[in-house]
Amino acid sequence: MNDSASKYDLERTLPYLLNRAGVRMGNSFTGEIQPRFEVPLPLWRILASLLRQNPQRLTELAEHTSTELSTVSRLVSSSVKRGLVSRSRAGDDARSVAISLTDAGRELVLQIVPMAELYERIALSGFEEHEVAQLKEWLRRIFQNITSLGPREEGAGRARRSAPDVADSTTAMGK
Repeated sequence: MNDSASKYDLERTLPYLLNRAGVRMGNSFTGEIQPRFEVPLPLWRILASLLRQNPQRLTELAEHTSTELSTVSRLVSSSVKRGLVSRSRAGDDARSVAISLTDAGRELVLQIVPMAELYERIALSGFEEHEVAQLKEWLRRIFQNITSLGPREEGAGRARRSAPDVADSTTAMGK
């Protein structure tokens, strides 16, 4: 066994720590909203994304919510039946569909927002305002850095793009 492998501590790695915090928060939040509003976490993310930017195409919703397109499509279909969102043609492209919150969907989201804000306040309790801003900026930068890795390409293994230098990432973010 090489020396670096013997010192590897999963519980100190960034992916583990991010996932652990996200899963804990997501599970707790789902435990609140699912029984009360019949809204699973992925649907909440779609509805909240539409509250911020309404309407959106399915691909935009998938990107903004980090949810598989097939899952977004299925959740949108069930939400149309519930009257939470509507579908309409997006612009001149007959194949493109715009998803919008309905009045009922907006009302539901606005009922859940205070709970989402409470969960964020709890998660960030003990942090100063500038620390919260810095943490969020760092997470955006980490996401940007990771996107440079790209998706796994079929038959080629990991994409061969090189990750940007830290200095380049800071400059590229502009924040």
